[in-house]
Amino acid sequence: MNRGLYYFAHPYTCVDADGNYVSEGEDANFRICNYRAGRLMSMGYNLYSPISHTHPIHRASPIFLARHEHEAWYYLDLEFIARTNFDGIILAPAWELSKGCQMEREAFERKNLPVYLYTDIINAPAEPIEEECES
Repeated sequence: MNRGLYYFAHPYTCVDADGNYVSEGEDANFRICNYRAGRLMSMGYNLYSPISHTHPIHRASPIFLARHEHEAWYYLDLEFIARTNFDGIILAPAWELSKGCQMEREAFERKNLPVYLYTDIINAPAEPIEEECES
């Protein structure tokens, strides 16, 4: 089943009470994002998941890590949204606490594209399987 192409917006950045980036928290957000993306894909959704697709680059780059670079990813994500023919955005839990997810949602709203919540999709009743009948 092909349910289109969707952008999966998921929180990533993790900072402590002093405003320092917490790499272990970002690693944890990467893992839960991949788990959730896998669940959606198993339901037939084709996804671009910026966290899944860019976290390994972010982690492997001494320059990004040394500068605690996060802002560059916002530019890339907004370029993907602008240039790709997505069918909508799926917002992960806690999206409203994420600056990036909020920006991504606003970009989809400006394009008048649908906005979905991950929890609504996962908790929706399963669609019945249609069996082929011989006539």
